[in-house]
Amino acid sequence: MSSNRQTFAGLPTIEGNDHEEKSSQRVAGPYILLFFGFYLLLTYIVIVIEDAMPTVIRERDIADDDSNTFSEETAKVYLNRILGGQPRVAGTLFHLIKTSDMKDLVDEIANKANIPVRTDWQFVSGDYWLASSSPHVNCYQNVSNVIAVLEGESGFHPNGTIGTSLLVNCHYDSVPFAIGASDNGVFCAAMAETLSKLSRRKQKLKHNIIFLFNGAEESALMGSHGFLSHPWAKGVTNVVNLDSAGMNGKPSVFQVTDPRVLMAYKRTCSRPNAQGLGEVLFASGVIPSDTDFRIFRDFGNIHGIDIAFIKGGNVYHTRNDRPELIQDGVIQNAGNMLLSLVRELADSEELENKESKSTVVYYDYMGLFMVTYSTTTALVADVLVGLLGLSSVVYFLWLFGFRRSSVIELLWSAVGRIVCVLFGLAVVALNTVVMVATTTQMRYLSEQWLVVPLYIGPFVIAMTAASHAFDSWRAGKRSASRAARAARAQAAARALQAAALLLLCALPRLAGVRYAVAAPLLPAALAGLVSLTAVRYRRLTGWRHLVLEVVLLLPASAMCVSLAARLLPLLVPIMGRSGSDAPDYTVAAVTAVLASLAVAPVSGVELLFGGRVCASLLFASSLCVCAAFAPLSPYRGHTTQRHFWYHSQITTYDANLTAVENVTGVLVSKLDANSVQSALTALRESPLYGARGGAGPDRPGDTFEITDSDLTVYSTDKCEKYIYCNLPLYKPRFDRFMKGSLFINMGPPAEYEHSLTLANRSCDADGCALSFIMRGPAYNTVSVWPRPATPLRGWSLGSPLRATMSHEGRPLFVITHSTSTYSEVFQPLEFTLTFSVPRDLQSDILADISHHAHRVYHPQYFTTDYKKLLGVMPEYFNIATYLSFRTNYVF
Repeated sequence: MSSNRQTFAGLPTIEGNDHEEKSSQRVAGPYILLFFGFYLLLTYIVIVIEDAMPTVIRERDIADDDSNTFSEETAKVYLNRILGGQPRVAGTLFHLIKTSDMKDLVDEIANKANIPVRTDWQFVSGDYWLASSSPHVNCYQNVSNVIAVLEGESGFHPNGTIGTSLLVNCHYDSVPFAIGASDNGVFCAAMAETLSKLSRRKQKLKHNIIFLFNGAEESALMGSHGFLSHPWAKGVTNVVNLDSAGMNGKPSVFQVTDPRVLMAYKRTCSRPNAQGLGEVLFASGVIPSDTDFRIFRDFGNIHGIDIAFIKGGNVYHTRNDRPELIQDGVIQNAGNMLLSLVRELADSEELENKESKSTVVYYDYMGLFMVTYSTTTALVADVLVGLLGLSSVVYFLWLFGFRRSSVIELLWSAVGRIVCVLFGLAVVALNTVVMVATTTQMRYLSEQWLVVPLYIGPFVIAMTAASHAFDSWRAGKRSASRAARAARAQAAARALQAAALLLLCALPRLAGVRYAVAAPLLPAALAGLVSLTAVRYRRLTGWRHLVLEVVLLLPASAMCVSLAARLLPLLVPIMGRSGSDAPDYTVAAVTAVLASLAVAPVSGVELLFGGRVCASLLFASSLCVCAAFAPLSPYRGHTTQRHFWYHSQITTYDANLTAVENVTGVLVSKLDANSVQSALTALRESPLYGARGGAGPDRPGDTFEITDSDLTVYSTDKCEKYIYCNLPLYKPRFDRFMKGSLFINMGPPAEYEHSLTLANRSCDADGCALSFIMRGPAYNTVSVWPRPATPLRGWSLGSPLRATMSHEGRPLFVITHSTSTYSEVFQPLEFTLTFSVPRDLQSDILADISHHAHRVYHPQYFTTDYKKLLGVMPEYFNIATYLSFRTNYVF
């Protein structure tokens, strides 16, 4: 041996290539498929462990005086009463009926209670500025909330307020055309059963418990805001908010603003489900949803935790959110968690006072236990873990020998790890580009395991191939045993992870996500110390070395697999309703990043395989290619294609209130990447399609037909020219669905009362006040677009004057309005706008104002032609219809 070479510990240095190795020093290449299969099995086992549900408890098995045992059987009875078999859209007659039923339900529980339970049906009006991704003013009238208070030792005050109280919130309303069993019937049923059980107690808890069944969450969080004006809200110190973005599985803690509540959750929940990474994703807007937790936090200074179902998002807000699809044990698990948590919090002396917003780092390990610590502790812990990771690299060098050549080879190995990841990402990117161009997007929507052969498989295969190619190149430069090269690659991978963690420690805002690197790095670094020692003092065969690494790295691998297995089922359904042109790119990118995180603990182990590795990778690649081009539909089973359709009339008036333009038809918004093309295909293949003419809304004849001239796909240019593309706007956040949407010219929707009337116009030296009366259905939106020379300076609403956005350099102000409890005649909204206007412009036009009026769940008013149009659409369409009138004015 030459003097510039050194053996790796007790392992002999191999001169030459892999063919000179003894067969015992490597694992035969074909077994790498078994290696891949093991980690697929691990993923499956992790999912099974995390989704395991408790045994359903029947009411007859619970003693009459047992206040500590939750019954899914009873909760299901409550669930069926709450749901009623129809959508409970705030402002509709059925919603009013079910609100009355909800009040009767809590009254029945109160009448049987051992501890006093007070109930109330709140009606409330108000307005507020909603600082969401598409900020606007929410104005509400006559919101209904059903409230029950389980009296604690803190009790009630003579002035109508109450003592220290824990707030537990759900919403019983639903979106149009969805029954809403999971969103949010399940948690409302669990709350009712929790109230029932705790009311059996003979001794009061320290604090009151307010059970808020709010009736207008889907109307942009109006019910929770209305509750804050109730006298009982004054005593609330903490909140447990309950919601859903999916069905089945275990509800997850995903927002925390009071660590005391989280610690109570940790103490009481035997199978915790909480990931701080989800909180960061939610706050960043990656998850395009919102919950009542925002209202309690921002307007009530009430802090606590936010809990929601997140798996099974395919049925969220669709007709398949039905009670029969809720799996056994899901309600039992949620109820066990809720009952224990609420009892613990309501009897805690810690929660007698409000505390300002704060948070901690938190995560669970496969639902087996939960880890929480402060952000200060997180910084110290993460730095120590990073240093431990680097120490394992130093230990490797100590065994190898602190020589310049050793350090150089380690650096080359680190470059190789980076090259492997980049090559994997490049292959996934290329693969995705080809699939988007040649196949249907979102084919994994109903079968999410398809992300494995579509994205994860190509990434892992490409990374493995690059790893072996790079290793062969470096082996030709400087020979070492296969075990030495594998150990060096693993050390390089840990060095990169440790360096990344230490860099993240310099960013305090990412304290809540660093655990995604630190938690798996800790066991991986410790495993590295053990495996290097074993290799140093034991001449391990290739198989023994492989088994040792797999076993030692199993805790780290399980942590990474668990994170990926939770985030992907959350991401995929979201992209199915994102309005994106190419959601596959987003899913591919996130999946590849998660795959790189999942393989990080075992990065380098693949070098233990030798001989016919390429053939094995080619075989695995062929399976991925078959999956990539398999003609699969995204919409199978209970997965539907989401649609928002607006049967609309759009009328534009001039300053003399003369109609200058009138357009009628159906807007098919681009909610799903395939929705517009699917609708066009279905229409053109239907009996309604007439390619070269036929009877339409402006053509003679009794036959309803659609021609190509009746079809318009809205381009970016038109949307830039007009406010909201001159299309009906239900909510400002829905504007992202307008570009690329389809408009079908046809007859108008059934007429109903809607108007925006200028009641008074008065001007003084520097401005003009315009008073309006708006009449319409339960849901309306008003957009105010002042002219450049006459800015809006004030209004009669209680909310601060803020612009929703800027359009063509002019601020746009948006007000959404809802009447959330049904009545035969909806009360008009009266408001005043004040503009800064020079005296010489006071007779001119001051602003462009549009009134968008919507009936959101009224299938009984569908016209005959619209029913025909719906009738030719595929069964897998999930169409939520809005009957809309947009009226454009200048004042």
